[in-house]
Amino acid sequence: MPLEDAKIDPSLAEYMPRIEEMYNAPFVRYLGIELVSMTADEVRTRLELRPELLNSHGIGHGGTVYTLADHTFAFASNITKDATGQSSTINYFRPATGRYIEAVSRRINSSKSFETFEVCVYSDAGKLVASGMFTAFNIRRE
Repeated sequence: MPLEDAKIDPSLAEYMPRIEEMYNAPFVRYLGIELVSMTADEVRTRLELRPELLNSHGIGHGGTVYTLADHTFAFASNITKDATGQSSTINYFRPATGRYIEAVSRRINSSKSFETFEVCVYSDAGKLVASGMFTAFNIRRE
């Protein structure tokens, strides 16, 4: 899915250079993470479970699931300003199976220095695969 196909809230138009930069990050393009939709409050991404992203059991590797969750959080926390990950936890509930996994990040708390997001990862059948809490430290430029 090209970036042009993502459903990006028109109110974020002024931030398109930032969004494009995050979308075009070399690691993100290498993995094939796609932006599905973005608003100020929610980001949705998708990743095809290609053979090289599976574990020895033939299911999505836990690192693949975490990476999708982490970059979805990165999208959400960096839309309007610079931020960096401060901490994260993730819980896995079921194997990542199917053709793709999809992650949804929602901001649940904001302060001057930190923002916290809940990120849920779903199978293509809509089953919850994993969920996590991700905290970003807002970078202030002098």
